[in-house]
Formats: sequence, C-alpha cells, structure tokens
Amino acid sequence: MNGISTYTRGVAQRKQMHYSPNLLSTVNNAIDNRLVAIIEYDSKDKGITTREIEPMALVYKDRRRNLVAWCRLRCDYRSFRLDRLNMIKVRLEEFARRENFRIEDYQDAGANTYGEEFEEEDQ
Repeated sequence: MNGISTYTRGVAQRKQMHYSPNLLSTVNNAIDNRLVAIIEYDSKDKGITTREIEPMALVYKDRRRNLVAWCRLRCDYRSFRLDRLNMIKVRLEEFARRENFRIEDYQDAGANTYGEEFEEEDQ
C-alpha cells in the first residue's frame, strides 16, 4: 500500500477529457487497497457535495470514465464521473468488499444497459 493519497483538480483541468495521472493513481490506490475515500463531487443537478465512499471500480459509461462506489450518504451504489470530481482523499480506513457488487452491471456494453438498481448520481 502506498499510504494516503489525495488529488485536487485545478481550474485548467475542468473540461479536459484526459485525466491526471495523480487522479487515476489515487483512485486506483483506493480501489486496490479497499480504502474509504472522501470526494468532493460537482453534480450538474445537486451542485457540489462531499461524499464518503467505498470505491469499487473504474468503468466507462457513455465514453467517459466513471468511478462506481458505495456511497455512505445514499446507502447505495453510485456512479461518479471523473471529470466532475473536484477532490478525492483516501483514508487509511479499510472496508470489506460487498458481495452484491458485479462490475458487469455497470460497464458500457454498447447499449448503455445497467442493472435496474443502479442510479447515476447526476440524474
């Protein structure tokens, strides 16, 4: 484990489709080591919110990278677009893998079909 990592998006990165290596490294560290993360997320509908999440996987949805995570605020899985993450901070708190998580329920399959229980955070 690489320890605690943090990513904060700069103003110039707001509209980029290429993601910072620091962002991807921080997210992958949290996923690989099952570490709780705190994110600041800029939703088009709800504005900026701070969430405590259990990161599960990076997936593609509508040609964009999304972080699928268990959101402790909503008590459900949520998809967070990486281009809407303002900040992610990984804590040294481990979480247990949830048995009901199936990555195939959240990946783009060409037809944009997902499990019915899945709700994208921007909607």
